[in-house]
Amino acid sequence: MSVESLISQIQDYNPDVESELLERCYRFAQKAHEGQQRKSGEPYFTHCVKTAEALAELRLDTHTICAGLMHDVFEDTGVPHEEMIVRFGENITNLVEGVTKIGQYKFRGSNRQRQAETYRKLLLATAEDMRVILIKLADRLHNMETLNFLSVEKCQRIAKETLDIYAPIAHRLGIWRIMSRLEDLAFKYIFPIEYRDIANLLNEKLVEREGYCERMVTRIRAELEKQGIFADVHGRTKHIYSIYQKMQQKGTPFKEICDLVGLRILVKTDLDCYIALGALHHKWNYLPNRLRDWIGLPKKNGYQSLHTTIVDNGKPVEIQIRSYQMHKVAEDGIAAHWSYKEGVPTTKQGRSIFANYKQMLEDIKETQDGPHQFVESMKLELFQDEVYIFSPKGDLFALPAESTAIDFAYKIHTDIGHTCCGAEINGVVAPIRQKLQNGDRVEIRTQPDGKPNRMWLRYVKTANARSKIKHWFREKDRADALALGKKFLKAELHVSYLDVRDYLNSPKLLDIAKHLKLESVEELFVRIGNGNESATHVVNLLKPEVPKPEIVPEAAPQKATSTPAIQLENDIDLGLIRTMKCCNPIPGDEVIGYLTRGRGVSVHRTGCTRILDEPERLLFVKWTEKRNAENTEPPTDTYPVQILLECNDRPGMLGKITTVIAQYKVNIRCGTFQPSTVTSVDAKASDNLTLDVTGAEQLDEVMMAIRHLKGVQRVTRKI
Repeated sequence: MSVESLISQIQDYNPDVESELLERCYRFAQKAHEGQQRKSGEPYFTHCVKTAEALAELRLDTHTICAGLMHDVFEDTGVPHEEMIVRFGENITNLVEGVTKIGQYKFRGSNRQRQAETYRKLLLATAEDMRVILIKLADRLHNMETLNFLSVEKCQRIAKETLDIYAPIAHRLGIWRIMSRLEDLAFKYIFPIEYRDIANLLNEKLVEREGYCERMVTRIRAELEKQGIFADVHGRTKHIYSIYQKMQQKGTPFKEICDLVGLRILVKTDLDCYIALGALHHKWNYLPNRLRDWIGLPKKNGYQSLHTTIVDNGKPVEIQIRSYQMHKVAEDGIAAHWSYKEGVPTTKQGRSIFANYKQMLEDIKETQDGPHQFVESMKLELFQDEVYIFSPKGDLFALPAESTAIDFAYKIHTDIGHTCCGAEINGVVAPIRQKLQNGDRVEIRTQPDGKPNRMWLRYVKTANARSKIKHWFREKDRADALALGKKFLKAELHVSYLDVRDYLNSPKLLDIAKHLKLESVEELFVRIGNGNESATHVVNLLKPEVPKPEIVPEAAPQKATSTPAIQLENDIDLGLIRTMKCCNPIPGDEVIGYLTRGRGVSVHRTGCTRILDEPERLLFVKWTEKRNAENTEPPTDTYPVQILLECNDRPGMLGKITTVIAQYKVNIRCGTFQPSTVTSVDAKASDNLTLDVTGAEQLDEVMMAIRHLKGVQRVTRKI
């Protein structure tokens, strides 16, 4: 696209476009990338123009489009920061710098700690200026459209990153046109066989579906005109990845997915939407459990529409009804509320979407969980459907689907969460762990001396509630350790016949703390209480008659191989820590500790049925990796894990399974194979394999790869 064509495209929605500035940016980027080529052989500058084009389609401001043209200038051409400011000002320069910063976060390797930290940095960078992530989404869209020129390995890595991060962000911002395209393109490279299968099934009866859609459009338009509603009615295409998700999540066969035939009705006003809905329900039967009113209760990303599924001669037909303005918001999300003059969201709804997004980032940022839980919290907050809950006063709150009354309590206020003791849901007393449904009216009961329960962590869904509960227990554990440390030091002073009042307030205590690289005397007490510092040692340093010995810092750990270990939160040392064979936890599993009587701490996978219901004995535990400073390689130790498979009993099936496992460099320690007792086309075989894996992440990858082999019905981890 020439600069004149780009300016003309922008002038369609922004007559006051800064043409001279845009042309200068275009020429500057074109010259800066002169001679550079993409893997496809095209001039690199074509990518910059395509990025700007996508931003113009979202009707964004001139500065954002200028930054889109130059988004790779810092990274690929070495243009100085100062020169950019002089030429184009701080606003555009900061946007380009923000996109460059995001591009530096590489999602490589299998170490979950590093992955989680990368996710965290990226998400926080996007909150500084929303336009930065919009540019990055446009950039990523064109990269995905030209991904086929890269190696298979690189294609899959970029596609997974797109599906895990960028598509969910586009969803949270309501930009459906970008989200759906990113999902389908990523799906094509991650699961090419499944993508091709669904695409072929869609094409098989395409002509038949299109003909049926045309007939339904004519009939529906006629029904609406009887009610005085003149609407734009047309068929809509369901994207391939959403079909795959429905098949996987609900176990729905392709032929039973009822919204392959979908229609969309666009009308002028909100009232017309409801009149149209009434007309459809008067003419056709409908499925009540599939009726959704997203107009009265908009989604967090601003999405509004009525969804219904009517039944025509036994065939379910999904229909979306929305106004033209709602449709624009559904397609462009937050960009539909953007001011092309000021470069910020100007409507109340746009500011609300932006505020919700920033609050979500704050909730995720505050999580102190392990890397696995952090990533799960991030995906949940970004991509999960919402339920809408009412307070007793009628205030509306949005929470991720499957949230509990505990999540709702913490959503209202931290103190209400900490002191909640029960709930009333729709006027009926209910346990606080009960999952909430759309439209529930929830009242939280509290008690002044109430306090969180560690068991709540099994039930909460939101990052906000989880982080607040864990923070409360960290503070409580610290307070307990502080009191215990003082108690131990007092006892040791008594044994040494020293005056407690004099020595407990001695300035020497602060000197000792600083020498141990602690910030305060309180931290010294906490270390004593945790068992990380000897009270006897501290008292010996305090004694006036003994010369102050040289305090030797803790010795550096000896070189050792990277050995994953279990550690109590806050490094509390309670003696022996054992992983239990009943659930066989491995690095990366979400785990919980149980304080036994006289046998230390037993560590179980969260949800293990062998954990007794004694909340006061449950402890936070986490996986750690002991490695020296020179050894930055991921762990190589392996752990045996049993998996169970059900598959078709046919020649070559076992060979396919073992080949996939070998591709992930996983050893099969042993296995038992149970062939079918019947001889038929549908005969099933059962396999029980013990694999040596480095942790939960590698196990997940292997199981996912096996699960997608044709002929495999089920793959589960044995507990």
